[in-house]
Amino acid sequence: MNEYVAEPVSAWFMWVFGLGAVSTSISWLIFAPLTMRRIEKQMRQDGMPVGFIWDGIGGRVVFYAYAILFPEKGALRIERLIDVRCVRSYATKADWWRSFFFVTTSHLWLSVTFITLLLGAHAPGS
Repeated sequence: MNEYVAEPVSAWFMWVFGLGAVSTSISWLIFAPLTMRRIEKQMRQDGMPVGFIWDGIGGRVVFYAYAILFPEKGALRIERLIDVRCVRSYATKADWWRSFFFVTTSHLWLSVTFITLLLGAHAPGS
């Protein structure tokens, strides 16, 4: 085998990676409109500022999920980026479950991907 060509990744990794990507995408597409947009709409209706310091590559969705999911003491660590108390005051139990699903699927997907690439996922016999 050519030393400059990377060895192929095993089939199981591709399945896990694909399923992780799909489940994370689905949870993102559920959380963003049903939770984040609804909360921001209600905040605007109540005359609250909705400004967000940074939204690079969808970062706002992640911070909303953290603000809702994490215990208040932990969530307040991102206070300088988002008004955690305000977001939490508009969140419902369904929002908590959607944020749980989103954070769980995305973190599992990233963890499995990172660990597999770190350890090296090679095809059997290579």
